[in-house]
Amino acid sequence: MNRKLLFLFSFAAFLYAGCEEPYTPPTPGGKTEPETIDAPVDVKVGDVLPAWQDGYLDIHSINGGRGEAFYYIFPDGTTMLVDAAGAPPAELHDYGDSQGVPSKPSVNMSNGAVIVNYIKHFAPSVAGGRLDYFMTSHYHGDHIGAWRDNYAAFGWTPFDKDGNKVSEVNLNAGGFLLNGIAEVGLSIPFDKVLDRGDWSKRPSADYYDSGGKKRYLLYTNYLDYAARKQGTLRETLKIGHDDQIVLKHDASKYTTFSVRTLASGGDVWTGNGTEVNTTYLPSAEECAKNHEAWAINENILSNAFMVKYGNFDFFSGGDIQFTGKSNYSWKDIELPISKVVKKVEGMKASHHSTANTNSTELLGALKPEFYIAGVWRDVQPNPATLQRVLKANPSVRIFTTNLAQSNVATLKNAGVDPATFMSTGGHVVVRVLPEGKKYYIFVLDDSNTSYTVKAKFGPFTAYL
Repeated sequence: MNRKLLFLFSFAAFLYAGCEEPYTPPTPGGKTEPETIDAPVDVKVGDVLPAWQDGYLDIHSINGGRGEAFYYIFPDGTTMLVDAAGAPPAELHDYGDSQGVPSKPSVNMSNGAVIVNYIKHFAPSVAGGRLDYFMTSHYHGDHIGAWRDNYAAFGWTPFDKDGNKVSEVNLNAGGFLLNGIAEVGLSIPFDKVLDRGDWSKRPSADYYDSGGKKRYLLYTNYLDYAARKQGTLRETLKIGHDDQIVLKHDASKYTTFSVRTLASGGDVWTGNGTEVNTTYLPSAEECAKNHEAWAINENILSNAFMVKYGNFDFFSGGDIQFTGKSNYSWKDIELPISKVVKKVEGMKASHHSTANTNSTELLGALKPEFYIAGVWRDVQPNPATLQRVLKANPSVRIFTTNLAQSNVATLKNAGVDPATFMSTGGHVVVRVLPEGKKYYIFVLDDSNTSYTVKAKFGPFTAYL
């Protein structure tokens, strides 16, 4: 090699050595791809996460410590919020059989306010101060807003049917509380709310419980207000369809993007066109007749869907689970879903990664590269559940929005070391780059509302 070439080679090596190396996660088999010029390479730990840009698919797991809320910004700026956590703060409520994690950023800020602030910070200008879609995964309080008779103790302000503050809520006259979906919707109106339809179409056990009935009234009363005052439409999810949740601003520009509904209310897509299996679970009449004996959990009636963008696939299944399948095989709603999905880049952990969920069959089909658990109690994540996750893909990258200190020893004793997780606290953001070929994962500080980056992972290649 002549001196000139040697000099050029040495100079290039010097420049490369001075560049920041991409982070490599400490998981077996995990790997990242080199930075590319179309990637957010300038984002560093301590920076405020830059705004969404045209062509990105953003998936935000918003953490307030009171349940789940996933905010999606689609490639053309169409927005969707799935769930609006509204369980009572652990600092003010005794959960008895388990303990909640601390509220984030503090108990003085409601979870609804956490979601509103977050969305207002990251929402694209094309959103116009509204949400295109709100999807209700199922009718539990940690997803839509809870009911407690002592609601005033949690700061849940009562409103009448016309949105006026009152001293006491009157559910029978259309009143609702400022909590969960209502707290978000009053600040950021929804164009369309998607759910599994009226609860009576396939009632679960708590449909017959007084607290469950009041919780559902809160939900429907707010939706009635939203329809009259904000122009919100309510639609039942169409199972097997990819033409209900669509890009609203520039669909022709992003033809590889789609959202397909896989299951809702216990009915499951067969994988054939838009054909639906409506008989996997007993009928509404049978459920009503046997509700005490069967004790149907609302979780198995959750909505499940797949987001696809180019090579990138993401699975979300609400709180689906398989609890009780030894007595009633149909209680395993994950089994038929597992037959219509394939390997994905990532997934939202079903039912916060508690016990008897994320089954071997479902995980064996999905084999996720990353797994995001919206943890809000000390029994989450469950070690046996994580063992199934790791068996399905030993190199999976695990993110939890919280982790109770009391659960650390439980996990370690079961052979699952939280030190191998990518993160155990914070908002988690998946940012998929244009064309859906590469993606990053960021963890944001949840101790305040600055949304600074705590950790950055990637870029990763979407091979599927």
